[in-house]
Amino acid sequence: MLVSLCLLAALIEVKAADFNGEDYWLLPRLFDLDNYDECLSHPDGLYCLGSFHLTPAEQPNRVYELMTNYSKELYRFNRTVIRRGWCVSARESNVTAEPMNRFEHCAAEWARSRRMRARLLRLEYCRSHSDVHATRIPDKSELTFLIAIAVIILLNAASTAYDYATQNNEKKIALLTTWSVVANWRQLVEPYNSHRKSLQAIQGIKVIVSASICIVHSGMLLYTLFLYEPIEMEQVIANPLTMAVQNSTTVVHMFIVLSSFLTVHNLLKSSKPFGFGTFLRLLAKRIIRLSPVCLLVIGFAGTWWPRVSDGPLWPAAVAEQSKICREKFWAHAFFIHNLVEPDKFCLIPTWYIAVDMQMYILAVILTMILAKFSKKAVPILVILFIGATALNAGLAYIYEWKSLLYLAIVAENINSIFRDIPSLSHFYMSPWGSLPACLVGLIIGHLVHFTKGETFGNIYKRRLLSLYYVLCIPIMVGWLMLGNYFQHIRHPIFVAAYAALERSIFQIMCILAYIALVFKNALAWRGWHLLAQLSLPVMQIHWCIALVIIGPSPQPVAVSVINLLPVSVTTVCFTYPLALLLTVLVELPMKRTFDFILR
Repeated sequence: MLVSLCLLAALIEVKAADFNGEDYWLLPRLFDLDNYDECLSHPDGLYCLGSFHLTPAEQPNRVYELMTNYSKELYRFNRTVIRRGWCVSARESNVTAEPMNRFEHCAAEWARSRRMRARLLRLEYCRSHSDVHATRIPDKSELTFLIAIAVIILLNAASTAYDYATQNNEKKIALLTTWSVVANWRQLVEPYNSHRKSLQAIQGIKVIVSASICIVHSGMLLYTLFLYEPIEMEQVIANPLTMAVQNSTTVVHMFIVLSSFLTVHNLLKSSKPFGFGTFLRLLAKRIIRLSPVCLLVIGFAGTWWPRVSDGPLWPAAVAEQSKICREKFWAHAFFIHNLVEPDKFCLIPTWYIAVDMQMYILAVILTMILAKFSKKAVPILVILFIGATALNAGLAYIYEWKSLLYLAIVAENINSIFRDIPSLSHFYMSPWGSLPACLVGLIIGHLVHFTKGETFGNIYKRRLLSLYYVLCIPIMVGWLMLGNYFQHIRHPIFVAAYAALERSIFQIMCILAYIALVFKNALAWRGWHLLAQLSLPVMQIHWCIALVIIGPSPQPVAVSVINLLPVSVTTVCFTYPLALLLTVLVELPMKRTFDFILR
């Protein structure tokens, strides 16, 4: 992923050779915003944001022909659809009409001057002076969130005070110190006690992957706003070098592989017999670890997030997601939000938590069952992996699901964050879509357990791992870059097979690279452990933070490598300190409390 970002920074300019510059500037601006603050400063101010579809009012219409010809390439925006944020009160004088009708009338007048017609496609919002300046009383959900925050602060303060007051008292009650900030900080920074290089390296992988996802998402969100010059985004998509970024969404599923591997590792090394009680205990521990941070972030997104800032793009960027977070809060609480109304996204990165829990349950059940079969477990898992891959290929063929490779080359999809794309919500974010990744982790975990690493050691002795250590990055980047070729193959059977196999192939490459890194003592730094413990809150909050940084933009944003870097760096710089607070004040206290109760 980081290598892909380096490639992104080395962009070469791609010119539309089949469309000269003079014709390009005849096209209507794709994005346009009036001054939001000035408009709504007037008592009768009305500001609306939405998109319109343009059609010719008469034939021939050279400009419209240019618009349709330009839009034929997938990597280009559909120029017959324009996005506008207009001060309706300054453009239209009929104050008695409905806001939407006034907005449509403005568009009709604008289109008529260009011998076109405009039809409203999507109204994001219409806001008046009173909507913006009225004092809004917190509702029950917002008050509930504040109470939850107050309780968390009170528990941390009381526990820390008790811990400090009884620091030399051997009779102090340990349960009352589980929320102590000092004690939890010590636990967070204490040296990692594992002497196994493989487990130390996992911490490094988690940090690199989560930080890379944070950086890529923050840059991607810039492309979802109103763009000052859309051709810059189109050039990025058309550039072959950026395929390594466009085709790197499979990296997220490495978390599923690592989670399944660690599940097997922890279960099989235990001498305790497996049973239903063990399953319930493991499930409860997993829920306690994930739920507090996840629900706190979802609670914030569904309540106070829209109040954090304002601007012409802010309501469209945040309000809809916030509403969905409220509606699907309980679906998040039960880790089924990727199954309940999957087309409605509340903080897109949170889909991973649902899949992680679902795959964790499956991994625990399969490990307990296969423990009875000893070394036959690996062949059984391989058969299940082949079956899961075939299932995904069949489903992809039947429902015409595609790899994100085929979707990320469409400018409209990126700008809308893949809204209404079944391949994302019904396949990429689904449990069956992640099933092969789970099984890959289980296979590797069983191999490591039963061979004690000897299999990998023998491979290493044959110098294969040494060779792969040198070639792993070029091979993985090369596989991602092959997307430039694969994206032109549109046969349904190939598209379905690629959708089913791409993630598994890349995951196997990553695992081999990981083994090579372990034997070469790379990523064995113990300091990874501290940052790795922040991975959960980092994955949860970086989306909110990135939108808080870029969402209030008063004008269409200019997107370039120079603009991407500050946004990405700022997002990371705010995300990790806040993730540290969530870990020390929420995640670790809940985990320690539950562990104490179970002792």
